[in-house]
Amino acid sequence: MARYTGPKDKLSRKYGELLSGMPTFEVAKRPYKSGQHGQRRTKLSEFGILLKEKQKLRESYGVLSEKQFRKYVERATRKNGPTGEILLQLLESRLDSLVYRMGFAPTVSAARQLVGHGHVLVNGYKVDIPSYAVRAGDVISLTPNAQKMTLVTEATKNWIETLAYIKRDKKEFSAQFVEVPAREAIPVNVNERMIVEFYSR
Repeated sequence: MARYTGPKDKLSRKYGELLSGMPTFEVAKRPYKSGQHGQRRTKLSEFGILLKEKQKLRESYGVLSEKQFRKYVERATRKNGPTGEILLQLLESRLDSLVYRMGFAPTVSAARQLVGHGHVLVNGYKVDIPSYAVRAGDVISLTPNAQKMTLVTEATKNWIETLAYIKRDKKEFSAQFVEVPAREAIPVNVNERMIVEFYSR
């Protein structure tokens, strides 16, 4: 399944909630699918429920094709520990995800664009691969040109203290990925056990 590139508000309305990394549209006012049949009640099968939860996680990180997502699941399965939690930790450690979490971009898609265009540094070196796996202790910063971009200045205008696993330096437009977060620290509203069950069928 290819990556969805259509209107982001449709995704949030489809799942009835604002997905992580999505811009705020009308999901609170119209928490149902778009289109003339969007308010119809539908009863999902067990498979449909599992599929919906899996798709929610994919769309929350916004950049994964089904093939890429399955690779993350396989990597999580090979590691010791709760597969669902490890899966979320792997996704949260992506460079584009952290650029978004650090407040350098308003959405995950914008963060992915910043990375892809070479505006992001990891430990002082340019990295333009959105899926790059950031390690605990790594410092992420923006190039001087990126610091002047409207997208960045607007995103950082109202910076507040963020997540415990991120330590920011506002003056330097940099932030450290302090540690790989535990499940309860990751702000994604999904049931990861259902996703593991989906792939174990």
